[in-house]
Amino acid sequence: MSDDEPGAAPAAGGRGAEAGSGREEPGVDKAGAPPERPRALQGPRGPAGGGTGADAVHAVREARANFTVHGPNTVVDGTTGAVHVGDVYQFGGRPSLVSGTVPREELRALRLVFAEPPGYAELRTLLAERRIIALCGDPGTGRGYAALSLLDELTRGTVERMDPRTELDRIADADIQDGHGYLAEIPVDGFPASRAGADDTPAGTPGEGHRARGGAGSRPAGIHLDRLRDLLTARDAYAVLVVDAGDFADELLRGRYGALFRPPEAVDVLRRHLRPLLGAGGSGAVERAVAASRGEDVTGALGLERLRPHEAVSLAGLLVRHAGGELTDEGLRAECAGFAARQARSWFAGAGRGGSLATALTTLRPAAFRTALAVYNGAPYSVAAEAAEQLAWEYAATWAPEEVPGRPLFTDNLQARLTAARAVLEDGAAPVGDVGVPVRTVRFQGRALSSAVLGHLWDQHHNARGPLCRWLRTLCDDGRAAVWVPAAVAAGALSWRDYPYALAELVLPMAGSDSATQRLAAATATAEGARHEAVRGAARALVRGWARGTDPLLRRTAALVHGYGSVEESLSASLDELGRLAGAAGDRADGATETDWGLLEDTAYSVVRLLAGPAPGTVVTRIGRWLGDGRAGRRDLALLAVVGTVSMRAWALWGLEDRAELEPYLSRPLVAALLAAEPAERHRLADLVRFALDTGRSRDAVLTALADWIRRGERDRALLDELCRFLPLLAADEPGRERLCHLADRLDRDPDESVDPAVTARVREAMAPGEGNTAP
Repeated sequence: MSDDEPGAAPAAGGRGAEAGSGREEPGVDKAGAPPERPRALQGPRGPAGGGTGADAVHAVREARANFTVHGPNTVVDGTTGAVHVGDVYQFGGRPSLVSGTVPREELRALRLVFAEPPGYAELRTLLAERRIIALCGDPGTGRGYAALSLLDELTRGTVERMDPRTELDRIADADIQDGHGYLAEIPVDGFPASRAGADDTPAGTPGEGHRARGGAGSRPAGIHLDRLRDLLTARDAYAVLVVDAGDFADELLRGRYGALFRPPEAVDVLRRHLRPLLGAGGSGAVERAVAASRGEDVTGALGLERLRPHEAVSLAGLLVRHAGGELTDEGLRAECAGFAARQARSWFAGAGRGGSLATALTTLRPAAFRTALAVYNGAPYSVAAEAAEQLAWEYAATWAPEEVPGRPLFTDNLQARLTAARAVLEDGAAPVGDVGVPVRTVRFQGRALSSAVLGHLWDQHHNARGPLCRWLRTLCDDGRAAVWVPAAVAAGALSWRDYPYALAELVLPMAGSDSATQRLAAATATAEGARHEAVRGAARALVRGWARGTDPLLRRTAALVHGYGSVEESLSASLDELGRLAGAAGDRADGATETDWGLLEDTAYSVVRLLAGPAPGTVVTRIGRWLGDGRAGRRDLALLAVVGTVSMRAWALWGLEDRAELEPYLSRPLVAALLAAEPAERHRLADLVRFALDTGRSRDAVLTALADWIRRGERDRALLDELCRFLPLLAADEPGRERLCHLADRLDRDPDESVDPAVTARVREAMAPGEGNTAP
């Protein structure tokens, strides 16, 4: 029978039928209460696994935001509905790879639409001086067009593309023509296994063994580039290497010839491509199309802050079709929604190729960093970077189980790594206790990328699921909220796509774990998954099975799940389940059964978490009924919940949805936050706290919490004001007033940390009998 049904338990803890009368319900009267149990109640401190500090609030908000983008980019919806954008214009896409001379028509077309990237003049000067440079960056950033433009300017249009199989160390003087420019594209996965693995390179030093020989088909060493420079100088020729981001690009950037390529501004590329496409419409048509690209519907569908040049080219074609009526508003948004998914596909295409682990790691490590950033988007860089290295180890161990991969120490180029992942570093703050300390944070330049990356991995690369799941489970065993909370939210988001697999590989191994952190992570993942209607019923049945089973650890996990309020159909149903769990923990007729205090404390923590949710009145009513319940487990649950309400900070009770009303008061005890945000509940909250003060086993814990409140009032006058408005309700009778006055006296006389006498005097004044101190 539900605790809300008539006759389930006598109502208690509220103000009864006459609001404001101050009378307690019959079940609250101590003469009719069941005998108190001997254990002193300290109240829930939150699960032992952590996650009750301000850092958890920040972590869960960042993690949730990563998976709230709607449309084909989301982990929920996948990418199967996205419409693929084809070639939009003859200038769009990367130039085709051909041997021989670049047609002059192509160079003329390039001059019409080319937008100079940052530092272009410096690149031109560098190429003129050194004769050869390597542009390092990601595909799609405009490196190839920049290389063609540089060579076009210096050679007056005599540009050739090298065959990718050309080995630069074998080029002879006769192979180079006077005054020509040469473009060589070197993909990170384009090195022949027969030569790339020629040296015995340790697995932990990817790329170090590829320096002996090189070319467009293998990695050129510094000595080979020096030789090629001499050959080019003798022929008044130039060469530009286009190199994908990765370990080899890092090597080049540390040398004489490498240059980190920064893409041009997307709006410049967009305008230059719109002009020939909208020639008849003039500049007005171009500016209208640019304005449309900045509209909230387009930018929201894209989910990307800065488009790369090839994306700007594609968007230009879409805007032209939209302006001409060929594409509806909905169609434009649908096309834009696929951009992030295509970026994810390109990032992981070919990752892990190679004849040796050292070669494979050149692409596995960037893939691991992008995956880690999808989970830790907005987190401290140190957290994301360490998680990425752990995932790279998992990928490598899966690729070559017999080898032990290491980590490069000083060969990383941080800026190149960030650019390749479309990421930026920012100055942020991380809470440590009550104080925020400065940290470097890292994030994608676009929220859509997190969902796109994880969704692509989960759906398209089944063999990556194993290392991904092992990695997430390991992270969920880290006691730092900044680590386990985003991992748990990501696990829950992935469960939307394949619930049976996620249940077997992610949730169940953690739900019954001895690790309190993993159990809390399993609860968080389950609650996050249950927010999706398609799996809510399965999650509800799962959690009820845990609660009604015999495994004590699974019952504790079930109790934690209900604190999020997303599994059951209503808040009352969640409270019903928590009441049943409390009964399983402590109800007994003869006192012979040992109470499961761990389960009771986890259950009470979830009740307090629900009290911080959107309907605190319902929870207050239920706690009052439990206080008057004759069953010991529910009565203890209520007392623990009241103590937690007074002692726990609001930020320790974060949920999966923000509650704006509590936002300004997160650093306060929950009861103080509720007094400010829910003034209508003031009297009923006071009834609950007064009952706990009148109960011997909970009195000391409540007084300790109130003492902390008074001490913090020295530094926070607004908090002290709230306390002084609340105290008259707690001191409504003489015994209550005497207890609180004794508390003020004790704080006055504390030899180690006495409270400002002005503060304790104000506390006594607030409790003094008189009409002026009667709270409304």
